[in-house]
Amino acid sequence: MNILLVNDDGILEPGIKVLAEKLAPLGDIYVVAPETHQSGQGHGITINAPLVVKDYKNLYGAKKALSVLGKPADCTRIAVGVLGVKFDLCVSGINSGMNIGSDVLYSGTVAAATEALILGIPAIAVSGPKNCLKMAEKSIYNLVKYLLDNEALSLDYILNINYPSSKFEQFLGVRWTVQGLHHHGAVFKKIGPNAYETVYDLLVREEQENSDVMAYRSGYISITPLFENRTHEDILQKLENQKQLNQTLIYDNIIK
Repeated sequence: MNILLVNDDGILEPGIKVLAEKLAPLGDIYVVAPETHQSGQGHGITINAPLVVKDYKNLYGAKKALSVLGKPADCTRIAVGVLGVKFDLCVSGINSGMNIGSDVLYSGTVAAATEALILGIPAIAVSGPKNCLKMAEKSIYNLVKYLLDNEALSLDYILNINYPSSKFEQFLGVRWTVQGLHHHGAVFKKIGPNAYETVYDLLVREEQENSDVMAYRSGYISITPLFENRTHEDILQKLENQKQLNQTLIYDNIIK
């Protein structure tokens, strides 16, 4: 099995090292990660500049380890387009910080895994607070192996895994979850004449009991299937039933 490891924290961050060491028994490890920290870059890709790649020889026991002076999704694309390897699995992380609720919209970790899915590779994103690495060292191999053995991976979705809050020294179990809310407000602190610093401002939302947010708060690992298609199909059906708009536009176009 060929396993691609990517992240958004940078190639020398400890989370990707844990993945490389613990998942090595499952197959050949390849690491392609940003040269610099790229959290919060979402699913952006570099299209108007060359991507500079650096070879990290003998890093983490990987068959190949490259850094990319670009975004997390760039790393996945470079791995697929340059290395010439047919990857069986992509694991993104382990991110330093949770990716729950609306965090997934901004997350480079989730984006790198989603890009793998787009390119035909089953993918997992793994995140959690800084102290989660101790939990991950003990559990990530068994967790990924279980998902592989039980055919829980698919090209229809990625699995977004989050370890629980740092107030827990050990996780209490695993929950299959839906994506929660966990929205951030647009609050800034002025630090100069024309400079503003982002303030971590979490909006109050009532969360579903089976959400990734509640699992995170309650001491459980959450596993959430996320898919690329963001169409709200129920709403689409409702809107399609509204024929008046179509008739009005046709009428205006013909008469006027």
